[in-house]
Amino acid sequence: MIGKVMRNNSIKISTYNVDDVEVLVSTMKRTSFSFLEAMFINNDISKLHILIINQTDAHHQLTSNLSNIRVINSEEKGLSKSRNLAIKNAIKPICVIADDDVVYLKGFVNTVAQGHCKYPAAGLISFQAKNFSDKPYKTYNNQEREIIKKRKETPLSSIEVTLKREIIVENTIFFNELFGLGSYFESGEEDLFLKELLSKQIIAFHIPKFIVSHADESSTSNPASNRFIRARAAAKYVEYGNLSLLWMLKFLFFLIRKKHIKASSIIEKYRLGYQAIIDVKKMSNSST
Repeated sequence: MIGKVMRNNSIKISTYNVDDVEVLVSTMKRTSFSFLEAMFINNDISKLHILIINQTDAHHQLTSNLSNIRVINSEEKGLSKSRNLAIKNAIKPICVIADDDVVYLKGFVNTVAQGHCKYPAAGLISFQAKNFSDKPYKTYNNQEREIIKKRKETPLSSIEVTLKREIIVENTIFFNELFGLGSYFESGEEDLFLKELLSKQIIAFHIPKFIVSHADESSTSNPASNRFIRARAAAKYVEYGNLSLLWMLKFLFFLIRKKHIKASSIIEKYRLGYQAIIDVKKMSNSST
């Protein structure tokens, strides 16, 4: 398939096939490939290109003798560090971001390759996920369209994300390692990644086709949970700076209006968010 989409009306012609797609799997303390059997039960694993980042210790090492499956054992901790290491070491043009608890739908690599053929200038193309009851993982906008900053989009989940590695690496777009499971703030890394990508004028598209199944969303996606509020407040500080304090008030009143939290808890929740902003500010300053 040939795609012809570029910013500023210029034309770029690119062709991709399944051999150009690499699945970047983040996992922990694995010593065998048994988990891959469940992930790719609907596909021929011998025809896939897979890079596994195994965050582990010296006693739980994973090795591969297969030409299509590569492994990096890392003693670092944190999902965003795992994602970044995978992106830097990927060897195929198109990367599929993967967790070790998902199941890919039959022919997903064809869907991904075709999407990137259609939009060759896109640095990111998001697809859709189902839960294990065969229902949408979240409420999606079922329009195929460009993702833009000015429009409110459905929050992105990592397992929906596919990337063109060259564009991402050349523009130094990586996951913020203060955010994500195993990090100080346990969510919010996808939102920050997308915002950085768009701020650098990289094209992104959403294609309403399902490629993967996953269990229902966790408590880190529950807007009333302390973990979510902490991570969201910290992420907004990264985006807005001190204006995030005003954003916190607006967000908490939204949660009250939607009956996610009680009005009596607003002071407690604000203090929680405020402390998260103070923490991320200190950590951001210390890393610069």
